[in-house]
Amino acid sequence: MGGFYDRLGDILRDRLDSDADPFETWEPNEGKSRSAGTRRERTPPPRRSSRPERVAVPDALVEDFRVLGLPPGVPLADCKVAWKRLLKRYHPDHHAGDGEAERRNTDVSVRLTEAFRRISRWFETGETGETH
Repeated sequence: MGGFYDRLGDILRDRLDSDADPFETWEPNEGKSRSAGTRRERTPPPRRSSRPERVAVPDALVEDFRVLGLPPGVPLADCKVAWKRLLKRYHPDHHAGDGEAERRNTDVSVRLTEAFRRISRWFETGETGETH
């Protein structure tokens, strides 16, 4: 009495007689599946880096990236997103009427904006704004 696994072994032995690669005609960029004979397989998605590309940053800008809460050298688009998010949190209008909190938030928002301007100037022109 032949069982399921015996039959499966017979099928595999018949299919894998030759040394030819059953996937030799497969093109990795054609669609979401590949086929060999009558069998179709789903291709894995392309790998994407979870870490953003970073560039070397002058020492004068390391503190500016820290003010925005980012590691030095992340792309300008990420800096802009972080700047806007922090400005929403620390905008002086959130504490209008409370003098001390409003003053503190004004100082923080000015510092955030200055840091973002220095970073964006460096990305656009390559200048750090320092005088030598």
